[in-house]
Amino acid sequence: MSSPLALLVLALAASPVSPGKGTEGPPRGESARFVFSWRGVPVGTVSLTHEAGRFSYLSQHLHTRGSSHGERRREVTLEVDASGRLAGGKVVPQALWLWRGPPAPGCVTGREELSGREGPHCVTGGTAPWVEGTLLGVPFRARYGAGGRMEVLEVGESRFTVASPGEPLRAPPDFFSQGLPVEGTDGALTLVPAVEVPPRLEGMTPWTRGAARALSARVHAAFPEKGPGAADWREGGEGEAGGCLAHALRFAAEARKKGVSVALVHGLLVVDGGPARPHAWVRVALVEGGTLDLDPTSLDAVRPDTHLPLALADARGPALEAGARWLALLRGAHRVVRQR
Repeated sequence: MSSPLALLVLALAASPVSPGKGTEGPPRGESARFVFSWRGVPVGTVSLTHEAGRFSYLSQHLHTRGSSHGERRREVTLEVDASGRLAGGKVVPQALWLWRGPPAPGCVTGREELSGREGPHCVTGGTAPWVEGTLLGVPFRARYGAGGRMEVLEVGESRFTVASPGEPLRAPPDFFSQGLPVEGTDGALTLVPAVEVPPRLEGMTPWTRGAARALSARVHAAFPEKGPGAADWREGGEGEAGGCLAHALRFAAEARKKGVSVALVHGLLVVDGGPARPHAWVRVALVEGGTLDLDPTSLDAVRPDTHLPLALADARGPALEAGARWLALLRGAHRVVRQR
């Protein structure tokens, strides 16, 4: 992935759509909200609203500037006819096409709502409830519920998951900047209700402590600027400015070059009695048995009272389990508690 987050949202948040045979448009005033994740990390929401003759697309996503997280909001409202096409033409807004029902096999001309790009949007197959195809040449697959509305969209390394109507849901930018409150003052961090995190992923390569620690130090030194940046959204964490995700991805990429497979740890970090904020680090399998967690961002020891694992993931995979657990935190399904 070579694009910064803002470009990623422009390229993928609007998903092409074509009206399918027998598909009826949503009733007046229907709306839906989706959580947008990149490799399991929640980075924003997309809200869709369809009224008579109008379709609105609202993107609110994490935006990095300097060394801080913020929110970027972009909204587009389009005039559409009863069939879901842009008024006076044959082009369809891509998100509306995908959202309002499984599109029929074949191709239409779709428009990305935010960028305005137009081109072929095709359905090529899939087994119910899934539909598969391409959006401007990029493979996608989408899952539909019994009512014919889209519930999940997967495009490349991005995933959009619908939120239930009226469901409380923290905005990812707020979650990153404010974190979660921590109950208690001493002891190991835990989630209530608890989640199970396995000790390792299948296929992890045994490595020596010394080699792993040396790589962690090199990765730490490779980022003269410590803070969120474009490197956080690149597969190998390329760049000189990056936060925890960039450090973990760079560690995993450099380890792969040595033939070593490690796990990316999605979790929460508590510093100096503050809230529990999203964080990422790595886990290495050891030749003598067991595992070693390393935090190349800070080089601080990974301890039960500062680092709380949420899920393990392949650094190059979709991190679906991690994504589901981040969503659960956004929905308020867990509390962070210290236990002695």
